[in-house]
Amino acid sequence: MDFSYENQGANTYLVYEIKEGDSIDTLSLGMLTNNSIPGLTRALFTQMDEKRYIKYNVSSKVSMQQFFGGVVNRKRLLGVFNGITEGFLSAEDYMIDTSSIVLDPEYIFADVTTCAAALICLPIASAEGKEPDLGAFFKSVVVNAQTDPAEDSDHVAKILNFLNSSSVFSLPGFKKLLDDLRNEPSAPTVTVEVKKIPNGQPSVGAPAVPPVQKTAPVHVPPAQPIITPAVPPAVPQPPQQQTQESPKEEMSLLHLLTHYSKENKALYDQQKAAQKGKPKQAVSKPSKPAKTERPANQSAKSQSFAVPGVEQKGSAPSFAIPGQSAPAVQPVIQTPPQPKPQIPVTPVVQQPAAVQPVQIPVQPPVQTIPMVQTGEKMDFGNTTILNGGGRVGETTVLNNASQQSRRIAPYLIRSRNHEEIAVNKPQFRIGKERSYVDYFIGDNPAISRSHATIITRENTYFIVDTNSTNHTYVDGKMIQPNTEVPIQQGTKIRLGNEDFEFKLR
Repeated sequence: MDFSYENQGANTYLVYEIKEGDSIDTLSLGMLTNNSIPGLTRALFTQMDEKRYIKYNVSSKVSMQQFFGGVVNRKRLLGVFNGITEGFLSAEDYMIDTSSIVLDPEYIFADVTTCAAALICLPIASAEGKEPDLGAFFKSVVVNAQTDPAEDSDHVAKILNFLNSSSVFSLPGFKKLLDDLRNEPSAPTVTVEVKKIPNGQPSVGAPAVPPVQKTAPVHVPPAQPIITPAVPPAVPQPPQQQTQESPKEEMSLLHLLTHYSKENKALYDQQKAAQKGKPKQAVSKPSKPAKTERPANQSAKSQSFAVPGVEQKGSAPSFAIPGQSAPAVQPVIQTPPQPKPQIPVTPVVQQPAAVQPVQIPVQPPVQTIPMVQTGEKMDFGNTTILNGGGRVGETTVLNNASQQSRRIAPYLIRSRNHEEIAVNKPQFRIGKERSYVDYFIGDNPAISRSHATIITRENTYFIVDTNSTNHTYVDGKMIQPNTEVPIQQGTKIRLGNEDFEFKLR
């Protein structure tokens, strides 16, 4: 179609210039110029000298191609489809030839707020006079549209089922299906539940969380009482006796080497000399309870043997029972068998406690020595080469190719408040309709609901005025609506009376 855009004040018009060979359908043209027909854009017929034009007011509306450029939610899809079906049904009511309706996404215009669509009817008699295939058109739109994954796609399935159910497309039946889907009360509630389930915060799943917290503390208390009673009975009595001897062993060889002095050396020698005699006595004490009782009596020969539970006699048998002592020491004999299993246990428990402080400072230097040796062999101190290959130990200079591979980030600077606006989408929309645009400007009434779009295509950038009321200017010049104008580093952009600067980094 040979359409062009024209700005007249605050209005934007889609213009068709009538050619010499065109045959005008006067009935359809009269209906379009004198009536506001639902679903159809009102037409204006003008003539300048010998040139005749048909103009359509498309101010503050975007083409269906732009409207479906990103994610298409339920409201947008049903709103546009309802406007198209309404336009065809209204054309039949007003006796307008439906073959003159332009069924092209580039020339179907939608309101970004209400999502209602309006068709362009060109009242030019066509030689073909072929009716458009609405069923195939709707099917291609549904298949190619990027639906919102956060919503329930039940409406898409119902539309496709209707389009595939019969070979003959029924426009009134399709209109009824759209009305049922738009008035469906359960649709919004279903979509809300679907949104909450993937986020992991559904109301139904809440009771599943507390039982996990209740089971966790149940395992903790049984583990604590098992540990606490086992430790105190074995520790309480012996540590008091040996803690008094622990200060005598405070001076270790490591401490003497790290803090060497004459006083420490003398103290270390005294302790070393004292330790030579003490370990024998310390070891013999637990193992000589029976031997100490034998030398206590003066007559050792007569007491060479003893029978438990029987008094000593001069005429003793010629054999002796090991582990027995005199009857006078029987209360002492009963106590040692009980502490005997405890005596070897207590030094085992206490020895690591006394050795641990000595081994803790000694282990770090022992571990660091092999680490340094392995590090020297592996050569960790050299700079890593980014591209691989080359000599080890030298810093690699990044070449121009690696710098060019760095991703370029376009952004806008708003002159009013010096705000940086990242252009982070292939089609970045700017306007004051919050549900549609990517950058919302709500503090300036001169901005249209969908004012302009910045398009990114292979590191090249364009700006398109989307039929705004107060127009878009690039470097001081007003641009035509729906026309891609290239922009680059430092380009000055003006939306209505709002100034921006395009930047790259």
